[in-house]
Amino acid sequence: MSITFDADDPRTIKALELAAEADRWLKGRNRAGQDVFGVPSQQDPDHYYIVTCSRCDCPDFLRNTDTGEAHACKHVLAVRLHCELVRAQQHRAPERRTRHLQLVPSTPSRE
Repeated sequence: MSITFDADDPRTIKALELAAEADRWLKGRNRAGQDVFGVPSQQDPDHYYIVTCSRCDCPDFLRNTDTGEAHACKHVLAVRLHCELVRAQQHRAPERRTRHLQLVPSTPSRE
């Protein structure tokens, strides 16, 4: 999957801010087996939106879905980014471990 972000788009900037706080999200799976996230609202941190990589229940997403406009809200963009980062880390994790672990001969201490 390729994700393109427009640095001039406020929605993109907000998505990056949300993705940076993914450790605060609620995580689960729906009946179809998709990853589902509870992403906190930036306006009201006590309110969470239910988000997948393709859907969200926030007013912005629902408003644009009703008008037939194809666009992802900041929550969907944040979830897509988070999922790609997690996949990349899982893919690279074994390589990192094997490259960085080395046996170093111990040297006797001088006293």
